[in-house]
Amino acid sequence: MTERNGEPVRAIGKACELLDLLAEAKRPLSLGELSKATGRAKSTVHGLLSSMRNCGLVEQDAETGLYTLGVRLFEYGSAVQTTRNIITLAEEPMRLLTAAANESASLSMLDRGEALVLSHAEPDSGFHVVSETGAHLPSFCTAQGKVLLSALPDASVRKIVSTHAQPFTPHTVTDADTLIGELRTVRENGYAIENGEFKVGIRGVAAPIRDHKSAVRYALGLIGMFRRVDSDEFRAATAEVRKTAAALSEALGYRNN
Repeated sequence: MTERNGEPVRAIGKACELLDLLAEAKRPLSLGELSKATGRAKSTVHGLLSSMRNCGLVEQDAETGLYTLGVRLFEYGSAVQTTRNIITLAEEPMRLLTAAANESASLSMLDRGEALVLSHAEPDSGFHVVSETGAHLPSFCTAQGKVLLSALPDASVRKIVSTHAQPFTPHTVTDADTLIGELRTVRENGYAIENGEFKVGIRGVAAPIRDHKSAVRYALGLIGMFRRVDSDEFRAATAEVRKTAAALSEALGYRNN
């Protein structure tokens, strides 16, 4: 939508004001009450409410015509709460992972085609690879990113590759077909490997964290200066990451029946 004189931004502000009024009232409100409370014409308020009703932000009683908050807001709130919960739930397991492997751990989710770091943990000693909380990492060439992409349809993966893919190192895969083939292996194995594709010499492993609907919501990973992906230390790290991710999935209600 093209912004003209800031109008779309003002419209969002007006919509938020209506939501605030409905939340504070703790009862259904009429168009007239909302119009009076905002000081805006009924036609303006009705237009905003109609748009909000279409996307589930408000609901209107068919008989009384009164407005209440919509179920979509509950869904948004549940999603936010789940994200907050996983960060808290993962804090101690991530600390234990870093202590056992002496490498950095990260918790990520998919955001606009990239891996958004929700939380990270670092061991107390040695040289470590740190991805700051809030950082966006490429999804197509990092372990946690590939875990998140593995849950998407091939068409979505192709779109992300076409938009984001670039060669960070000589090992970076930027071909969509090759990546899609690798993602099938990720789904079969239950984990993804990063082998110098984002930064030379850096290797990592990540596993999916699923919610109560079995959807892959997050990725838990270890990343650092592992010597080789076929080394005993890397295999041990892989086992620990998978075990920890499975435990966190169970904590979110996932059941592998």
